[in-house]
Amino acid sequence: MVVNIYDTANEMSRQLVETQEFQNLKKAFEALKADEDAFNSFKKFQQMQVEAQKKQMQGQQPSDDEIKAIQTIAKEISGKKAVQDLMNQERQVDQMLQQVNKTITDPLQSLYSEIMPDDGENK
Repeated sequence: MVVNIYDTANEMSRQLVETQEFQNLKKAFEALKADEDAFNSFKKFQQMQVEAQKKQMQGQQPSDDEIKAIQTIAKEISGKKAVQDLMNQERQVDQMLQQVNKTITDPLQSLYSEIMPDDGENK
């Protein structure tokens, strides 16, 4: 039997958008966009993070001023309700994806289980 795991992954992608967790995240994102001040600050924060990550990927470190600016805007946006709601919904989606990932990777864990420690139980 030949299985195309990518077909299954594509189906899971379609199903993801139908989950309550994703729908709640989508609503939180729409609410964030409706708060123009919070959304603009959030976009600025995201852009600053991307730029810092690009530098790190090129072997450079962000300057102290860049780090301080990121920390300042992070503190600013973390106090905004729309951003807090979005972050809470992101955590819910992340938890769901972690559980899905665990389910998917269980066969790998089982395959290597005989060489993996038992957390100290059989030492």
